[in-house]
Amino acid sequence: MSVRNVTEIKDNQSDINNFFKKFLNKDDTMRDAKGYHKGLFTAMNPDVVAQHFYEQGKADALKESMAKAKNINTESRSSHSNEDASGYKVRVLGDDASSFKFKIKGNK
Repeated sequence: MSVRNVTEIKDNQSDINNFFKKFLNKDDTMRDAKGYHKGLFTAMNPDVVAQHFYEQGKADALKESMAKAKNINTESRSSHSNEDASGYKVRVLGDDASSFKFKIKGNK
């Protein structure tokens, strides 16, 4: 992972108060306690957080794979039309010129 703006991040992280300011009001009272604790936990436990998202990604991939594996097409096959040509029933079996086949059954 590459850092886009190294100088800005270095300046921002050089003063710990920049972290706290995001969660405080102008009078330095706590504005967002939940966000503060979430940020602090993430900063103090990066390996735990990374492992959580890694496992979540694996679980999501497995879930998606299972959904695709169980996706059985239950639609009926489209049958080609039967044509009546002077007493004969004709059914087209192929889809294109290279596999064109037909059966003739006489009604007579």
